[in-house]
Amino acid sequence: MAAPTPSSEQQTPLQQITQPFIDLVHAPRALWGINLAYFLEGWVYFGMLGYLAMHFSDFVFAGTDSPDVHSHHMVMVLTAGITISMFFLGSMADKFGVRRTLLTAFVFLLAGRIIWSAAPVVYPDGGLWSGTHWMTMAGILLVVIGYGMYQPAAYAGVRLFTSSKTAAMGYAMLYALMNLGGWLPSFFSGIRNAIGITGAFWVYTGITVVAVIATFLILTPKVTRDAITRAEKERAEEKDAADAEKTTQEIADEKTAAVTAADLASKAPIPTHLYGVLLAIAAACWFLLPDYMSLNRIFAGVFVALPALLLTAPQLLGPAYRWLAEHPLSNTKFFFFIFALIPVQTLFTYNWLILPQYLERAFEGGFVSENFEFFANMNPIMIFIAVPIITALTMKKKVYSMMIIGTFVMAVPAFLLALDTSIYTLMGFLVIMTIGEAMWQPRFLQYAAEIAPEGRTGAYMGVAQFPWFLTKMLVPLYSGHMLQKYVPSEGPRDPETMWLYFALLAMCSTIMLIVAKGWVGKDFKTKS
Repeated sequence: MAAPTPSSEQQTPLQQITQPFIDLVHAPRALWGINLAYFLEGWVYFGMLGYLAMHFSDFVFAGTDSPDVHSHHMVMVLTAGITISMFFLGSMADKFGVRRTLLTAFVFLLAGRIIWSAAPVVYPDGGLWSGTHWMTMAGILLVVIGYGMYQPAAYAGVRLFTSSKTAAMGYAMLYALMNLGGWLPSFFSGIRNAIGITGAFWVYTGITVVAVIATFLILTPKVTRDAITRAEKERAEEKDAADAEKTTQEIADEKTAAVTAADLASKAPIPTHLYGVLLAIAAACWFLLPDYMSLNRIFAGVFVALPALLLTAPQLLGPAYRWLAEHPLSNTKFFFFIFALIPVQTLFTYNWLILPQYLERAFEGGFVSENFEFFANMNPIMIFIAVPIITALTMKKKVYSMMIIGTFVMAVPAFLLALDTSIYTLMGFLVIMTIGEAMWQPRFLQYAAEIAPEGRTGAYMGVAQFPWFLTKMLVPLYSGHMLQKYVPSEGPRDPETMWLYFALLAMCSTIMLIVAKGWVGKDFKTKS
């Protein structure tokens, strides 16, 4: 393993961008076996995901009453299904080993993508519940199973093959290469124009074959054993050094406990004025948004029913509530904070649910439409560059203030697309939204770790991901309706109105964070 690199606080933004690649060159072979395949898998996953809604709308469900609605529901099956699959299959690497789990996962991924790609050839005629539909869904099911094993196994491998001093480098490499892989579909427009979306699916399936072969040849059993032995030796040396400084560490632990000891205070019920804001937002969803959308009832439930249940739970559940009181979501401030971010997180899901079809249809006949992959996949590479730079520039800012500013900066550019449909407003939206994301997303995970009581950080970090799962479930329930009404494949289009609704929804996060600042924000004890 290469020598430990300087911490992120000691590095310049440029060093933070380039360091993962420097570390990659010096990384042991076992990490190469994981990272090369992870890079290829990020390329394939995001590439096929970007085409999936278009494939269903333009081919499988073409001619049906609501092709966009059905297609977005199918994308939900993939994205939400992967999250559920990880919940059940994430421990496979612990039971059967990293190498075996990774190869098994790739077998499912490859088989699923072969079936997925072959469906239009085997069943040329599409339609709801047609042979093409069923066969594509069978392929998606295999991909869901494979990905449920694959991503947890990749992270488990990094943890297994690194020590505490080198783990940050290992995870940074994985993050960097995933973003680069997610950016490469930007250059697939030529392939898609030449052989169609189905042909592009076959190319991505071929890249999966390369990933399988790379994993098999690089991550051999001997390489795996040697990497584990080396990491165990490094961890033992680190433990001995830590024991020698036990007193210093105990002092640091006491300071950390003092920082996170606000747990009891954070059990306070939601203030009346804040609850009024929740009711107002729910009412706006109910009365202002189109009647055919299920979004009104969805967000009325999220912003009203769940907080109301939380506030009355002690009376309704009695002794059972006391048993549940230790769950992270029983912390009302934590509960409110993570669910308040759902509206702005909807902008993430539009990258694969809305943007490809929006760019192809709203800019029909122009450069953007012909090369929609380039614009729809700009976010990963910009995030890769922006996060270390913005983190360095805002290091001294308070966490909660950065959450408010970041969610605002991320949400407000959606109003640009509500003003006009042009390449200038599009680029403004993509760039400014990415800056906002880079401002608040890292701080969100920091807050989840900061508010957690001592010894329960893992539980809080896990629960903090739950709203992201809900977002992937909720957005497809209305995104297809919106696209079909305002940006249909044929007929009059009004994309500006669609983005106005999206912008108003995303701004709800900033509004709630501002109103709740005196309640939630006062428990933020650290800055960066």
